[in-house]
Amino acid sequence: MGLSASVGIAASGLKVTQAATSLVSANIAAASTDGYTEKTISAQGIYASTGLVGFTTTVSRAFDQEVFDQLTTSTATASYLDAKNTYLEQIDSLLGSTESGAALPTAISAFSTDMQTLASQPDSTAAQIEVVNSATVLAQTLNSLSSSVTDLSNSVSTSISEGVDQVNTLTQQISDLNKQIVLAQSQNADTTGLQDARDQAILSLSNYVGVDAQPMSDGTVRVTTTGGLTLVDNAQATQLTLGGDGKIRVASSTGTGADVIGTGLVTSGSLAGLVEVRDTILPQVQDQLDQVAAGLASALSDTTTAGTAATSGTQAGYSIDASDLSSGNTLTLTYTDTATNTQKTVTFVAVNNASALPLSNSDTLDPNDTVYGIDFSGGWASVASQIQTALGTNFSVSNTSGSTIRILDGGTSAVTVDGLSKTVTATAEQGGQAAVAVFTDGSDYYTGSFDGGSQLEGLASRIQVNSKITTDPSLLVDYSTSTETGDTTRPTALADALSDTKVYTSLGGGLGAKQTTITSYANSMVSYWAGQASTQQTLVDNQSVIQTNLTSRMNDASAVNTDTELTKLIQLQSYYSANAQVLSTLRNMLDTLVNSI
Repeated sequence: MGLSASVGIAASGLKVTQAATSLVSANIAAASTDGYTEKTISAQGIYASTGLVGFTTTVSRAFDQEVFDQLTTSTATASYLDAKNTYLEQIDSLLGSTESGAALPTAISAFSTDMQTLASQPDSTAAQIEVVNSATVLAQTLNSLSSSVTDLSNSVSTSISEGVDQVNTLTQQISDLNKQIVLAQSQNADTTGLQDARDQAILSLSNYVGVDAQPMSDGTVRVTTTGGLTLVDNAQATQLTLGGDGKIRVASSTGTGADVIGTGLVTSGSLAGLVEVRDTILPQVQDQLDQVAAGLASALSDTTTAGTAATSGTQAGYSIDASDLSSGNTLTLTYTDTATNTQKTVTFVAVNNASALPLSNSDTLDPNDTVYGIDFSGGWASVASQIQTALGTNFSVSNTSGSTIRILDGGTSAVTVDGLSKTVTATAEQGGQAAVAVFTDGSDYYTGSFDGGSQLEGLASRIQVNSKITTDPSLLVDYSTSTETGDTTRPTALADALSDTKVYTSLGGGLGAKQTTITSYANSMVSYWAGQASTQQTLVDNQSVIQTNLTSRMNDASAVNTDTELTKLIQLQSYYSANAQVLSTLRNMLDTLVNSI
């Protein structure tokens, strides 16, 4: 080997050592930087016809694709659970604890106690005022809780909007990095830094949506959601948009892109968790509050009256005067199917707006009844005709006179009519009945109407104490204009109704409806969300362990070990000195050769 070739090889070796030293220094400097992976350099010999003439270098990074994929999946799961946990904790905090005095059960208990006091002291003006005050506190508690649920919903909506923006930014960033990596590869440049940045963007993206990152042969990465939606393909980035209906869609020129949550394209990540909170969990809380409000209003204002036995020849059944039914009030028929010897219940709901029809069985919480909406606006003959159509030929329905509806068996022995009753809301404070609307829906009576949509929906935000009772608390006692001083009829009936009346309620979340008192339901509601929050926290804690383990495994595979790098640096210094010594020796040899000529 000639001297010039030796010089070239030594100089090339010196450059390799310098590059390796720079890379080790960079590793040490970036050791604590998130997403930075350990870089190593390898040298390959360059050969000519005369043999080895120099070296070329390749930079690679320490990276475990399998562990990275597991980490992105775990991150999406953790973010999904965290999003739900954040709001379940707030709901639990909002409702309080039954042990330490939850706001709603406490307010109901105080109102009930004051009602019982009034029942024993009906002529006490102070007791009457105290009932109004505690009723006002109860209504305001429901108003406040409902308002807080709305605030939480608005907060979730803001987070969803911000999350969509972040997804769009990250998909575009990954797409841009794909392009940069392809360009760098074509120029034989180091791409490891770009790959680190891209992996970090993918990991960040998995906080919002569950993703699968598939490395492609050209150096790019194809990113899809775990539900199959392509987010990044080479240089193409999918963008999402949040529609006016609150649905997250694939952005399109027509605005009709797929609903990524509703169609299952996105099932994990914080966006999926937030949408579940907004569309399922918070409406469930609001529905429970509305049921409490409706239960309070109805227990005190509604009266159920049985019909009168009626016959026609061999046909038997009942008749009832339906003149005092308000929209939303009900007629309830019970009968026995003689073929199966099973008793069945049919609920007829009065409506005054035909556009509200038909109603469904879910429009009452009773899991055992069949529900029909009956339009009362067309007169009593029309009411009887509609009920006949609903029941069929096994029954005989007629409007015998005025507003009286009679339901008999059809004379076929197929059914036996067991009972007919009506549930009516008191819409007069001194109408002669014990029931009275202590609570109203704003300025309207709460009757359970469906005429303008379900009156139940959002009731907790609107419930208030009847303004007539607020103005004149004696109406809590005086059920007629001639009620005697000290009459216990109304306050006793109200106190008993509040403590004893059972209504169908449902906690939702897959749990069936059951009959319970309002006090019991309010306590169950608080306990339910405490349990939900506790369970969610356990899921978060368990996932945190998985996340920590995977992060540790990723660090073991990719993180920089500064001790190892320092050792490399010492070795490289020796290599540098050796190459420099070779060059120095060759220079001396060349000097000697030149001087000898």
